[in-house]
Amino acid sequence: MARDIAQGKLFVLYVLSISAFFASLSQNIYTPIIPIIRDSFHVPISSVNFTVSSFIFIIAVIQILLGTVVDHKDKKSLLMVSLVLIGVSAVICAYTDSFALFLLFRMVQAVGAGIIPLAVISIVAQQFEGEARGSAMGTYQILLTLAPAVSPVFGGFIGEYFGYEGAFLFLLMIAVVLLIFMAYLLPGEKQTETVKKQRKGFMETYKAVFSHYNGVSIIMVSFIVFFIYFAILVYLPVLLHDHYRLTIQLIGLLYLPLSVSMIVGSILFKKLQKNISLSRLLMPLLITMPLLIILFGVFHTQSLIGLSMILFGYGIVVGFSAPLFSTLISNEYIQHRGTALGLFNFVRYSGMALGGMAPALFHILPGPVLFVLFGILLLLVSILPYKSFQGRNVS
Repeated sequence: MARDIAQGKLFVLYVLSISAFFASLSQNIYTPIIPIIRDSFHVPISSVNFTVSSFIFIIAVIQILLGTVVDHKDKKSLLMVSLVLIGVSAVICAYTDSFALFLLFRMVQAVGAGIIPLAVISIVAQQFEGEARGSAMGTYQILLTLAPAVSPVFGGFIGEYFGYEGAFLFLLMIAVVLLIFMAYLLPGEKQTETVKKQRKGFMETYKAVFSHYNGVSIIMVSFIVFFIYFAILVYLPVLLHDHYRLTIQLIGLLYLPLSVSMIVGSILFKKLQKNISLSRLLMPLLITMPLLIILFGVFHTQSLIGLSMILFGYGIVVGFSAPLFSTLISNEYIQHRGTALGLFNFVRYSGMALGGMAPALFHILPGPVLFVLFGILLLLVSILPYKSFQGRNVS
């Protein structure tokens, strides 16, 4: 019986992780078809790019707005609503001739995509405990990391043969399949009187979250981590093209090892957390990650092989950090877990968005100097959780 329950939970975990993959897919499948959308609607490229930036912004805001709700609402219902929003908006985006309507429902789609990761990670944190929670977070993060790597491939293939309409109808098909699985697979949640009494207002809830030193310190580090990660992503094409004189095709291929190494990092976390406490995993990470960024700043213009090795190592620690941080936050917050995870997701998305604007800083300082300073900044901020978790046996 216990084995059947465990297998049932594992199946639920895979369906939830695929749902998170789908949320990321709905965002990243869009990139290769941007020129098709521009030509189909006869609008400037800036208008199409706005649909990209607004999508990310809405997802980030949803994390904050939904964070105080997800702890007290039926997460199954939230997931089903999100899939309906994505499916309906996909149909309208596929068939409308109005770019204004296309933009509006692309934003509606972003609302649906923003609900999924927070609801999913909250269910995972709720369904699993201890070592099983860390392993589940690792599985969740592997699929979440895989999405940005394969989504543009799907988008390019579908766009080539079926136009941008085909990409949206592909999203509709997956949304319908997942909706059916959710309806029959996930049990509904019943609120107890204790949970009802624990409800607090928006400001009061976030005040409680921000008063938790350990959790906030991890969230602050995660902001710097994902800011630097995206700063490196947008810096690489210019570096590889201008300094190493690589073709666009080769530049694209060099992003693949970074994606693969992040998946390796998530798998490594999933394996190690079974036998090593989370605090013992956190300590070397807080030292290794800043050092790799400093190494990147010092050596990235010296050798393409050296650059590739540093990037591969950096991808591993970034892939390792995401499930580690989310598991730590899930363990630190019990009463306001959904709110804390929503804040964590918001901070990650905000770090990515601001990191994407980092090239503006290259006009002030050279890239090598800037990334060395980024590494030093992360090292200094890492002192906060290092001091609070040192010596703790966090499982």
